[in-house]
Amino acid sequence: MTRVLLVCPEPLGHRQPAGVGVRFIEMAGVLRTDDHVVTVLSADGGTVEGCGAGTLDPESIRRATESADVAVVQGHAANALFAHGRNIPTAVDLYDPFIIENLHYYRARGAEVFTHDHATLIRSLLRGDLFLCASTAQRLFYLGLLLAVGRLNPMAFENDPHLDRLLQLAPFGVQPVRPAVSRPANTILFGGIYDWYDPHTAIDAVAMARQSIPDVTLTFTRHPNPDTTPQGKAAAAVAYVHRRGYDRFVQFEPWVAYDQRGPFFDRHALALLTFPQSIETDLSMRTRIYDYLWGGLPVITSPAPGTDEILQRYGAGVVVAGERWAEAFATTIVDVLRDRGRLEQMSLATARFVREHQWPLVLAPLREFCKRPAFDAAKEAFAVHLQTPERPASILDRLKRRIGGPS
Repeated sequence: MTRVLLVCPEPLGHRQPAGVGVRFIEMAGVLRTDDHVVTVLSADGGTVEGCGAGTLDPESIRRATESADVAVVQGHAANALFAHGRNIPTAVDLYDPFIIENLHYYRARGAEVFTHDHATLIRSLLRGDLFLCASTAQRLFYLGLLLAVGRLNPMAFENDPHLDRLLQLAPFGVQPVRPAVSRPANTILFGGIYDWYDPHTAIDAVAMARQSIPDVTLTFTRHPNPDTTPQGKAAAAVAYVHRRGYDRFVQFEPWVAYDQRGPFFDRHALALLTFPQSIETDLSMRTRIYDYLWGGLPVITSPAPGTDEILQRYGAGVVVAGERWAEAFATTIVDVLRDRGRLEQMSLATARFVREHQWPLVLAPLREFCKRPAFDAAKEAFAVHLQTPERPASILDRLKRRIGGPS
């Protein structure tokens, strides 16, 4: 039995977790099943069944690490853990490439977001003992970063030529297979809107599809953490729908609680996801696609290397590529919705994906680490401690320096 500390950057108390929160809740369940004692610290101290709970304040972190054998951390919560916690073997979950996602916020929020993300990631790469990622593309990306900070080094390579003990694949998982249900004919789910998505293409595609199937509808959901997750694209989508008079077939509904999302998915015939092509697309593993497949929903989506392979291998969706995307998506939507046999086959195909992506299977590397937690012996041998760039001086800072005042 191991005492495991999970350090989650997202709030859990509202019972409406997004991707990272879901991942930590499922980690907690799997590790409890392995007979570990699990404590979860989160942004709001929300409870997880069968686990201890606390917030991310310095005293809670200090106490929790004093009584833990191993820690698991993701994202910016690592800053608090490494600043205030006792040094214990730590798995850093890198499945969500937040530094790449957040490049989209530069125009609205300036360089500070990237500076903070960069410092967080470098600190995590220097302090972690095991790293988890979601795809082979992510693994190559993070191996390059580990090389840059000295963690991929001759000592690590000598002991483990493929670096499998340092960086392992642990993609998103799903819960057990749900029974097949009868679904409404022409309802489409998009879900929450992040700033790296393209909701306008989805809206236009459904508007075009209605010329052939007049009762097609599209549903978006509002994010449960708007204070910490910028909602620029979501606000623009709402304004666009109102401006175009599309309110009669485009809905914006509240985020659904995690344990109630199954019946919510059952209200839809298929899922739709549109996004531009970028480095974020290359490195992402769309959490919602995993969840939609668990819910039995076929997926029509823009290209993304990680999830393209999944949809094609299981026959559970359609990837739409090329120019004039709205027209191409509209054509695909009409073709799929009119071919009920094809739609049913894609829905049935999701069951095999679900069986092969159960949480206990995908979290096997973390389960093994928690059974035998250990520090990476090569961690400090070649570590490069990089200087974090200072924020650009403000006009006030420059004036103070010019007149000799305190800055």
